[in-house]
Amino acid sequence: MDHDTLTRICRSQLFTDIELDGLAEELAETRLRRLAPGEILLDPLRANNDIFVILSGELLVSPDPVGSTALARLKAGECVGEISIIDDEPPSAYVLAAADTELLAISEKTLWKMLRRVHGVALNLLQVLARRFRINNAVLLDSLEMQRRYRNLSETDALTGLHNRTWCNEVFPKQLELSERIGQPITLAMIDIDHFKRINDGYGHAAGDTVLRQMGRIFQQNLRSTDLSARFGGEEFIVLMPATPLAKAQISAERMRKRVEDTAVELADGRQLRCTISIGLAEWRHGLRIDELVNFADTALYRAKHQGRNQVVAA
Repeated sequence: MDHDTLTRICRSQLFTDIELDGLAEELAETRLRRLAPGEILLDPLRANNDIFVILSGELLVSPDPVGSTALARLKAGECVGEISIIDDEPPSAYVLAAADTELLAISEKTLWKMLRRVHGVALNLLQVLARRFRINNAVLLDSLEMQRRYRNLSETDALTGLHNRTWCNEVFPKQLELSERIGQPITLAMIDIDHFKRINDGYGHAAGDTVLRQMGRIFQQNLRSTDLSARFGGEEFIVLMPATPLAKAQISAERMRKRVEDTAVELADGRQLRCTISIGLAEWRHGLRIDELVNFADTALYRAKHQGRNQVVAA
């Protein structure tokens, strides 16, 4: 193990104020591991038998494998995996790399040897656990506060059951920032109901509301749980698709367009109405702000409508 690696180990929480010469035999049993951005380290569906010390880079703790929601970020010097070793249970969340990351992997057997040989390591581990519990409590309190704030913002559109534009303005920039940090592709879709004014003028505003409600149901049934959808305003909708390159988003958008075209809207008086939608797609590129991404998708949507509607166009 080279001098630089030993220096970074000494700076970690687990080995603070520890003379590594006394652990030479145990350190020889450890191994270095490197992760690329987005690569999963810990999975709730798999048992874990190692504690990992972060030597460089950053890890993301998330309830899902694509990291769309960040519960915590762990930086160089911190460690992860200790709780699942102690209670012999699988990890409680996914842990994945937010950047190129180098780790020192210590097996359960080697960790217990270290604790028996140098009691200072045991004390450091207790401090790590105490900090972890404090952070988890803070995350829980922040989560409850965030839920309260979202409720106060009236995040749900009452007519369609989707989120509203206020929610978009709060959540979409954070999702874009997260995708950039972990090198994750992301595509945004702008969707518009074709000739919606004609529906209101010809059938009445109650019929227009019925169409909007059906669109909300179709989007909820045909989008993934990780996709973020909202009513953007009037007859326009917006969908942000994390971990989705443009080609994959085109397939999803075309499936949704076809579903709308094939599904009749039944009005209160028994009449049936056929609707279509136009969709504009834009894939995020490094450095793009959310408003710029929306503009690109909106331009693609304009092209779809200009070219005859009822189609998907990519920016």
